[in-house]
Amino acid sequence: MTADHNGAKSELRRSFSTRVLAAAVGMVATFLLTVIVVRFLNNRDAAAFFGVLAALPIGSIVGRVGLGNNVVRLIPSEPDPALKRIIAGTHLRATFMMSLPTAPIIALLATGGLIGHGNFIPALLLTTLMVLIESIRMMLSDIYAAVGRVFASVATTHYVRSVVVLPVVTIVAFTVEQPTLVEMLVAYAAVSGGQVVIALVVGRAEIALRHAPGLAALRQTVASGARLFTLELTAFLIVSGTIWLSNAALVPTEAKLYAVATTIAIQVTILESLAATAVLPPAARMWVAGRRTEVVRMLSNLSTINTLITTTVVLTLVFFGGFFLDLAYGAGMHQANILLVILAIGGIPQAALSVNTSLLIIAGHLDAVCRTSLVVLALVVPSAVAAAILGGALALAIVAACGLASLYIGLWLAARRIFGQTPKPHWNVAAAARELVTERGEDAEQPRATAV
Repeated sequence: MTADHNGAKSELRRSFSTRVLAAAVGMVATFLLTVIVVRFLNNRDAAAFFGVLAALPIGSIVGRVGLGNNVVRLIPSEPDPALKRIIAGTHLRATFMMSLPTAPIIALLATGGLIGHGNFIPALLLTTLMVLIESIRMMLSDIYAAVGRVFASVATTHYVRSVVVLPVVTIVAFTVEQPTLVEMLVAYAAVSGGQVVIALVVGRAEIALRHAPGLAALRQTVASGARLFTLELTAFLIVSGTIWLSNAALVPTEAKLYAVATTIAIQVTILESLAATAVLPPAARMWVAGRRTEVVRMLSNLSTINTLITTTVVLTLVFFGGFFLDLAYGAGMHQANILLVILAIGGIPQAALSVNTSLLIIAGHLDAVCRTSLVVLALVVPSAVAAAILGGALALAIVAACGLASLYIGLWLAARRIFGQTPKPHWNVAAAARELVTERGEDAEQPRATAV
């Protein structure tokens, strides 16, 4: 076993464990935030607030145009520290320039349900600012991950932001008489902006802004990231983007139920997102070093743990979800549980197979990722629109769940066609956990259990 491989595994363990801790606290904070929003805002403003929350990830996806995964792919394979800083600076500048024109468009989509109401303009302006901040924050977090600064990367995540936002929004909710959507958004934007300012100051040593290349290099960088943008856009529109669709096509009460269910369902696959973020930089370093068998094995172990935890959460929701929804949000909210369970079930294939996306990215097969994403996007978007108009929230949830499953099954099939041997979950959970948390897990006998 090489020192580089041990270093990559150590980085993976630190990154994964730290992100899991941050996510655990952040998920609780996000949940409590949704409780405050539902209990203190009216139906229209609550649905709009959830729409703004959904706008933050899509805004950063559009603003970064796939540059987050691209910078994580490029920096670990670059041996020159000066060039690493230039790559980071180029990607950060490109993110800022792409976000300036796109943030207002995303904000308009998120706040469209408020058109004709007095709070539309301030909500639109605040959402625009929040989307711009979100794009920069996520790129900074990706840059920190790419250079191996695990704790700085985690501190710049939305989990930490949620933890800091919660007490501020809570103070607004309990101290302001009849708090409004705009007041909630002001508090949220202030905290988000402070987090990014701190991250920019801390990241000066990792980012070469003054010596970053000009427009030609920026265009080349954006073109490279655009192929990964299709994956991020498709994954967002299939789930979070349907919150916007529900606000436009459903009555406010039904839209609120769908928004709550979707917001919680996204947390079900949170472990998969953490694993993907944690594994990509060290896996890229291992792949460049020729440790490709170990990469597939490590991804298979992650897939096994992801699938076990996600399935356990889904089963818990099936039996107890309605009770907890009523307890947290008030009587009648248990109606959202059937939507929540359907959406959560759609996340099981994502948890099991999304590691193949990481494999395709670090190996440079970006065209395969792009093609698969575009096919799924072309099928799901019209189906979701028709489902929302003709079938309501239940039909929309079914289409979203099937679309999410189709995306990751398609990416797995693409990886299997290219590599032959692909990462997938296996039955030996104990071995998977042991190999992920020990230095010499690779020396153990590889699990021979058949794949799930």
